[in-house]
Parts: sequence; C-alpha cells; structure tokens
Amino acid sequence: MTGNQGDFISGINIVLKAMVEGNLEEAERLLLETSGIKPMEAEADSLIQNLSALISQLKEASAFAKSLSEGKLTFEGPGHFYLFSEYKQLQSNLRHLTWQAKQIAKGDYSQQVSFMGEFSVAFNQMIIGLREAKKTQEQLKALYATRDMFYSIISHDLRSPFFAILGFSDMLDNEWDEIAEEERKTYLSNIRKTAHSTFDLLERLLEWSRLQTGSMKFNSSYIDIGQLVRDNFSLLAASAEQKNISLRSEISDDTLAWADKDGILLVLRNLINNAIKFTLGGGVITITALPVERMLKVTVADNGVGIPAGNIKKLFSPDEQYRTEGTHNEKGSGLGLILCREIIEKHRGQIWVESIENEGSRFIFTIPLVNQ
Repeated sequence: MTGNQGDFISGINIVLKAMVEGNLEEAERLLLETSGIKPMEAEADSLIQNLSALISQLKEASAFAKSLSEGKLTFEGPGHFYLFSEYKQLQSNLRHLTWQAKQIAKGDYSQQVSFMGEFSVAFNQMIIGLREAKKTQEQLKALYATRDMFYSIISHDLRSPFFAILGFSDMLDNEWDEIAEEERKTYLSNIRKTAHSTFDLLERLLEWSRLQTGSMKFNSSYIDIGQLVRDNFSLLAASAEQKNISLRSEISDDTLAWADKDGILLVLRNLINNAIKFTLGGGVITITALPVERMLKVTVADNGVGIPAGNIKKLFSPDEQYRTEGTHNEKGSGLGLILCREIIEKHRGQIWVESIENEGSRFIFTIPLVNQ
C-alpha cells in the first residue's frame, strides 16, 4: 500500500466516523479534504462521489426528520431514500390525521383513524365520546325546546280562554236579569265554543305528553285508511259545513296499511282539521292514498290560503313555532303538526308539506304497507 493509499483510506475512515456520529457538516468538509488524495484516480473519484451523495441525502433526511419532529408536515422528504420511506408514510398519515382533526372541529364525528395502533384506538375513543356528547347536546336542545313550548301553551293557550269563560260567566251570573235573551245566548255560545277549543287543546297536550314520556303505545295491525278518513269526516263534518267546505275522499276501497289505528286516526284528524281551518268558504279538501314501493303515501290537499315559503320549515319543529289564525280567526298552538310528525316517525315514515301561498297546501305522510 502506498503512502497516498494509506492516507486516503485513513481519511475515508475519518469521514465515515463523522457520518456515524451524525456530524454531517464535518463529514462533508473532511471528504473534501480527502478528495485531494488520489492514489487510484477512478476508484477514488467513484467512492468520493458516492459518499458525497450519501452525505447529501442524509442531510436532507435529517432536515426532514427535524421538521417532522417539530410538527411541520409541509416539508417534502427525500425522494428515493429507502431508509426514510416509513417516515414519509408517517408524514402522510399525520397530514391525513390533521385533516380529520379539522373535520372533527367542524362537527363531523364520522371520522375513523386507522393507523398507529394504540394511538388510533385512543383517538377513535375520543371521536366516539364527542359523537355521544353531540347527541346528548342535541337531545338537551330538543328537550329545552319542548319544555319552552309546553310552558308557552300552559301560560298562554290554556290560560287565555279561561279569562273569556270567566268573564262571560261572571257577567251572566251577576247581570242575568239585565241582559237581553239574545245577548245571553251569544255569551253562552261564546263560552261553549271557548270551552270546546280549550278541551281540544288540552287533549292534544295530553297526547303529546304521553308521546314524550313513552306512555303512548303503538300496536300496529292492518288498518283501512279509507275507513279512518270517513270516520274523521263524520267527526269534522259540522266544522266543514259551517264554512261551506267540501270533504272528498279519493281512496280506493280496502286500501290497507300496517300501522297503529289510533295514532293514524289522530294524524288524519289533525291534518283535516288544519285544512278546514285554513280553507276559505266554498273550498275543497281532498284525501288520496297511493302505494309507493313498500309505503302508503297519504295526501291531505286543500285549496286554502297556503303557507309562506319561509314558514314551511317551522311547521313540524318545537324550536321555531309557527302560529297563525284560520280563515275564521280560529286559534292554534302549532302542537298538532308536531304530534303528527312524532307519530309518523314512530311508524318509520315521513311527513312533509308542499304549499303555495294563496293557492293551497298538500300535507303528505307515508306509513308501511306491510309489517317490515
């Protein structure tokens, strides 16, 4: 071995030692010095070039690892350095995890982390916890809205009619002889109407409370929708006649559905009663029922005053109560439609409305045709 060869090999050993110790800047400087010793021109140049390339890659990899350890995920790693392929995969996973965390912050709890073993388990448990917390929060919000609506009905819709009843009855009791017979009849008629409407409201309130507490039981069986409509027509005929409103059923004989009879009877009564309330004299209310796949689609249509587009979304929600007087100044609490929605949803069906202001409304609900 010549002197130059010995010096060259010694220099290379020093360079490698600096690389092993992670002192890449020093290794790069020592390699430059050693390149001046050229005992075997071609082999030495090749070795120096390879070591120089390796040092460059290690410097790039070191910068990438440092960036990753500091949480900087935008730094691009070494292109074809196989030793850092798993670190690059880690960076990709962390980028995706960062995106998922942002989605979770926006309220999307459908995310699922599937890497890094125990970390994934812990992260997914956190997501499940957040999901349950959101569900609880939504339930509390609905509960508070229900409570507020309940208080509103108690404080206003139930109290106000009694003021009228008490006022008229006090006048009749104290001034019976001074009041003309026709006027007495008017007072008694007003008391009767107010008592009936208050009783109807109280019935709805009790039915609603039974739904909320789970004490209203649903026993599904095959029911004849046409017969239920006819039963409601008989019950509400007097109200329709007072306003000269025609009640029509276009439901075929023996149109059956699988549902709770009392629940659907209540839904139809509320929808038909509402249609009468918001239809002008001489109007028409038409009920139809058609099979759609495995559901029966029932429509209560009227040619009444319709509903402003901006108020349609409020109809079935206790959060945003929508109240308006009927065409003969009939009062309403908005509770009937909420009852309808809850009953239909208990049957795994849907309820919605299609309406054009001043042209009329179509309240539509679906219930199963058969036991599902």
